[in-house]
Amino acid sequence: MTIMQVLYVLETAQRGNVSKAAENLFISQPALSSQIKRLEEELGCSLFHREPQGVTLTAAGRAFCEDAKYVAESWRRLQEGTKLLRKAICSSVNIGIGARAVSNGIFEAVLEFFDRHPEIEVTFTTDIGGDMLEALEEKTINLIIDRLPPASMISRPEHFSVFELLKERQCILVSENDPRAGRTEGIPFRELNNCAVVCGPEGSMDDELMRSLCLEHGVRVSRIYRADNIDAVMALVRAGKGAYIGPESFAARYGVRAISMLPETEIALNLICLRQNRDNPLVLQLKEYLKDRIESK
Repeated sequence: MTIMQVLYVLETAQRGNVSKAAENLFISQPALSSQIKRLEEELGCSLFHREPQGVTLTAAGRAFCEDAKYVAESWRRLQEGTKLLRKAICSSVNIGIGARAVSNGIFEAVLEFFDRHPEIEVTFTTDIGGDMLEALEEKTINLIIDRLPPASMISRPEHFSVFELLKERQCILVSENDPRAGRTEGIPFRELNNCAVVCGPEGSMDDELMRSLCLEHGVRVSRIYRADNIDAVMALVRAGKGAYIGPESFAARYGVRAISMLPETEIALNLICLRQNRDNPLVLQLKEYLKDRIESK
């Protein structure tokens, strides 16, 4: 049984005529008759008496329609709620912006997009320590432009739609005075064994990434310096307090040295939304605008 079959039965019952119901539903009469017949076969009973002048409900059909009215009303409310949701996300939007979106120039492209749409009120949220996917589910933000967290941090991946914008090489970032700063051939992550590192707060995406890499490569760090925003994190790196794992684009922006991490790894920067909003006009327009800007560089 499908919602469309339920609506088809209600419309046919109201019109008392299959041809008139089909015309009002903008489908062919044979298609409507076929759907009703399939439903009757599934239910194991006839819903209509077929007569030369039209159709009338059987006793089973009257009972079915009584319950179907509630289903149709719930369906109507769901459709209206979806329309309001689309309107809301298009008139006012809160976007979670990861540090990578700033360092590689995507944030400037986002600003250009909203400069072209002054009718949309936009707020930007940045937080290296927070769980932006959770905020997305709670609808305190509407979109995210950032990398995806490690799979272990995504409890309900089926709730999200992810559109890849670009990929960046993952690097080991160190201060300009670090002995490793002149390396050109890349650094295996295992060389960080017994070294100090810098990352975000405990439990953050940065922390989870560092932990998973250390576990994967058998690395034990001598000390961890933590900070809850990217400027403070990179200040620690510039001061020589430790190495940080991040994109190559951080080097020029924050005045540090980026050395390719071996084996080479690329991390995607994504536009992320709730799956129910993947076809929202704003989401689609922003995605296409950003892709065009990236390809034109």
